[in-house]
Amino acid sequence: MSGLSMRKVEKDTPVEQFCRELYEETFDRRMRVPYGDLWKVADKGLADYVAVFDSDIFLGFYYVFRHKENVFIYYLAVSPEMRDRGYGTDIVDLIKDSYPDRRIVVCIEAPRVDDKLVSVRYRRLGFYSRNGFIDTLYKFESVGIMYEVLYWGIQFDPEEIQDILRAFRRQCGFRR
Repeated sequence: MSGLSMRKVEKDTPVEQFCRELYEETFDRRMRVPYGDLWKVADKGLADYVAVFDSDIFLGFYYVFRHKENVFIYYLAVSPEMRDRGYGTDIVDLIKDSYPDRRIVVCIEAPRVDDKLVSVRYRRLGFYSRNGFIDTLYKFESVGIMYEVLYWGIQFDPEEIQDILRAFRRQCGFRR
């Protein structure tokens, strides 16, 4: 991990273009917040949009929303050609190191037996578990997707996730 560096994503740069393309190809359209809304919250200083590099090689990005004592990982993506090399773990470690006094929360798609991507869902759950995240076993549905809540750090009441999501939506300009 010694060669890894983080750079705040700046608008209208090649790095932003890499991040946006990765965002659009990695996340199902139902899971994607409108791209302009991501910037709206980041521009208010409430979210961090960060590109990660190994030397000068683009690895991926993360987007986190800071709310109270929580850091919510909205998006974490590793470039397809850089996957399966341990970079996801390195990025999670960077996030942990960047917010040492905060709890880190993430929602992942809940594995379902009838889901054609069930193995991908279990793999993602395993990834976060190996990185010290605790599965709260709390599930909720949003836009037709069942999510489950995991956290790292101080104990978390999983129902607080709704407060975090509402706070983000308010920052995007939605009333509820």
